[in-house]
Amino acid sequence: MPLPAAIEQPTREQNRVSLEPVPNAIASMMLLTKAEEMPGSGAWVAEMREKLTADELFRHKLVIIGFFHAILPEKDWATFPDYLDDLESSDPASLRDKMLDTYAEICIACDEEVKSAGVNWDEVLSSSDAYVDFLLERFGENLVEVDMETKAYEYVIDPPAMQKLIVEHLRWFWDEHLSKEWTRTEPILRESVKAFQSTNLDNMSRLEMARYITGQDLEEEKWSRTLGKADQVVFMPNPHIGPYVTRMYCGNEVILVFGARLPDDANVRIPELDRADIVARMSALADDTRLRILQMIAESGELRSQDIMQEVNLSQPSVSRYLTQLTATGYLQERRVNGAKAYALNRDRIEKTLKAVHKFLLG
Repeated sequence: MPLPAAIEQPTREQNRVSLEPVPNAIASMMLLTKAEEMPGSGAWVAEMREKLTADELFRHKLVIIGFFHAILPEKDWATFPDYLDDLESSDPASLRDKMLDTYAEICIACDEEVKSAGVNWDEVLSSSDAYVDFLLERFGENLVEVDMETKAYEYVIDPPAMQKLIVEHLRWFWDEHLSKEWTRTEPILRESVKAFQSTNLDNMSRLEMARYITGQDLEEEKWSRTLGKADQVVFMPNPHIGPYVTRMYCGNEVILVFGARLPDDANVRIPELDRADIVARMSALADDTRLRILQMIAESGELRSQDIMQEVNLSQPSVSRYLTQLTATGYLQERRVNGAKAYALNRDRIEKTLKAVHKFLLG
């Protein structure tokens, strides 16, 4: 009898640790649109958000979020400029339809009955309101920015204009902002990839593999299904994501994006990677309110988010940002108690952080 997907031992061909230049660049670009959801990501992200004008940031979000499923590559590319040249020469209608076909398969907020009913694209594309309503039905209110998608509609119904906007923006962003950063960080990323490629992962389940590579205690309920259903899983180190782990879908591949690092049991150390890992961990502690929250939870054993919000006398969005960063760095463990989120201190993670700082500075 075959093992369930969540614990099946995958083959090496089904999983790989890889640099993935184009998805990696897109992942970094995506981070600029996620500042509120992912506090404490890399310094480059904060610097870029300060550098870009409001109009540039809106256009960036329009291209990266509004046309995300159009810009995801369908094959491997050695360089981002090679990918852009191919994007520019592709058929505009095919580029648009690739995105719409993906939308037809997504059903985050709707039920299977809606998904199986198919999509009447003439109706969906008849007006901006119909287009936005379609996205709301598929993704839900939390994942749809109405003003941005309303603007995106103007380009969706004009594929050549959509292609022109995508190519021009991505080329501008690469030439002006990302190419130099990629040159700086690519050698570090390659060291991370090389270290994990030389590690024997054959006897690990995908979840065990993901925890080992990312250095995070990934929640089984959240990650097992995602990893188990994929034909292939690609583990991709990114220089800007900090303590977070995210996923991207490219066809039947799931790309797990994690902060570039070395295995905990590596025989060699690379200062740039060690420093990046320590900065990601320590930045979460470099705030009086976050330290206070950790102390409160340490003294109480476990606290619900509502209790924390009342104790620190801050709004729900502010407390949520603090808890998001502390959970991403592994200092807090999250679970649901009677429908509410509750948090407990991860003492092991704190001890490992202090040891990492000691080892980095004192040898």
